[in-house]
Amino acid sequence: MTRTSLLALLILALACGDDDTPPPPDDAGTDAVVVDDAGTDAGVRDFPAERPPLSTVPSVGVRREIFYVPGATPPANPVTGDATPSELDFTQVLRYRRDVTPAAPARAIVICMPGFLGGGGSFEGLARALVRLGLDGEGSEGEAIEVWAIDRRANLLEDLAGMDAAEVLGDPEIAQGYYFGRDTVGGERFGGYLAQDDLPYLSEWGLATHVEDLRRVIALVPEAERRDRVFLLGHSLGASFTEAYAAWRFGEGDEAVSGYEELAGLILVDGALGDAPSTEDAYRNGSTGGAFPSPGLDGLRAEGGSRYTSLPLLGIDVYARAEISSLRALAAPDAVVADPGRDRVLAILSGLTPTRFPAMTNEAALAFAFDDQLQPLGFVRAKLGRLVGGPIEEYESALAPVTLLRPSDPDGSYSWEDAPLRDPDEHTPVRNLAESFVHGRTNFAEWYFPTRLPLDLSAVGGANVEDDGWQAMAGLRSFDGELVDAPVLAIANALVGDASRYEAVRARLAPTIGEGRRNAGQTRVGEGGVANELGFRIVDAVDLEHLDPVFSDETVETNPVPGAVVRFVGEHAVEGTITVEVPDALPSEE
Repeated sequence: MTRTSLLALLILALACGDDDTPPPPDDAGTDAVVVDDAGTDAGVRDFPAERPPLSTVPSVGVRREIFYVPGATPPANPVTGDATPSELDFTQVLRYRRDVTPAAPARAIVICMPGFLGGGGSFEGLARALVRLGLDGEGSEGEAIEVWAIDRRANLLEDLAGMDAAEVLGDPEIAQGYYFGRDTVGGERFGGYLAQDDLPYLSEWGLATHVEDLRRVIALVPEAERRDRVFLLGHSLGASFTEAYAAWRFGEGDEAVSGYEELAGLILVDGALGDAPSTEDAYRNGSTGGAFPSPGLDGLRAEGGSRYTSLPLLGIDVYARAEISSLRALAAPDAVVADPGRDRVLAILSGLTPTRFPAMTNEAALAFAFDDQLQPLGFVRAKLGRLVGGPIEEYESALAPVTLLRPSDPDGSYSWEDAPLRDPDEHTPVRNLAESFVHGRTNFAEWYFPTRLPLDLSAVGGANVEDDGWQAMAGLRSFDGELVDAPVLAIANALVGDASRYEAVRARLAPTIGEGRRNAGQTRVGEGGVANELGFRIVDAVDLEHLDPVFSDETVETNPVPGAVVRFVGEHAVEGTITVEVPDALPSEE
């Protein structure tokens, strides 16, 4: 199922509602501070402004560094005339490498593009696993892999002052008071979430902008090394982006270079482009049919356009609530904290009124929002364990056509049995989920996800659009999908649902691995139609939920993803190593 169809399902269900659904939360996107009952009775407090360091050690043997790469300069919104502020023309990159000084030479660099509503932090578990395993799977003595997780430019719009102070000072309630109370950080009060009309230039943050941003990141690797060592991995919508990037033609005539020519391989995790492009009319004017009406490009650019995606009823503040819940789960997993705003969100997800939602531990409250037995939306699910401590009932979700579980005792107090304590079919420890939201100067989510990006990806479905067609006139240049001669690893999880769906991807690529590559001449399909795994490998892991591959790590025996990526990279990266110099910080921080 595509990202668009999943969101369509969400919007339709939330629009219908049921008798148990509470009213919408305070309006996200206004200048007003959202105030909950929690954390407002003690008076206004001010906390020092603190920021986590750019370089940290999130787990033994792994160093995580943040660096910034100057990006493209998008055109101004042609309707309003508003241009992107120059301080936002950057990509934030999370670099995971072995914790040694100087940096260990790496045989391969895996660049990770997140999915819908996702930030670079979403790859925390997988990135650590790849670094620890190395190319021989034996850890620190083997050949090194570096992982660069992309935080798209919209992440620079987030006000993380409360989160940063809470993380550094070790008190989750600093963030609660900042975002949902009256507290200040460094004397400054949270100014509220940015409204759609505050960001008119987001209408131009589409595929062309993000492709150019990524190419500038890849350009940090010497040109002669890219085709041998740089692997592009995309999760969910990021997998669609990976296909589109590989087919993108940069420049014209004899100077033209396509994205795949500077990549050693493609890794698609639970996602792929659509098989065919949208129509020009739907792209320009939008579509009103079905459950998910699209505004189209003209609607995005117009006054009042929906430049970023905000989930109905849940709003933008749901990301801050998730990060605060993660801080609490790490600091005091077994404690019970009263948080009416958080419970309202969990009640919406489970079809309960807030008055019927019971108390639960910090760990349980975080896991509740993502666990596959409790969360109705497939694109935010992982197998995290189970809710315990009180009676549980089955119910039919109004948000998706699934039967789920929910607590049935509003006066109870529930806790969580973590994945490592469960049967082998549970994949992700809750701590892994929490750390993807918390660690460092960024997080799992992208608060202001540009609506233009999925619109453009729909327009280049199949990655073989005509170079004189309407897509080209719109600046969308995924012309060369049929020429892509890089090897591909395609991993099917619960969202793809059927590994055979990747056969459409196999069919639209060049039939053999190209000249000059380590496995040149290998075909995509061997004799008798049997897959040639050196050319195109499919991993059937549909028992993993959509987020398990990026949250989970090499310590979970039932998770095949880290091992599959290590094997693929090891087969296709050439011998030898490279050390890449990366920028230290934003110019304003140097």
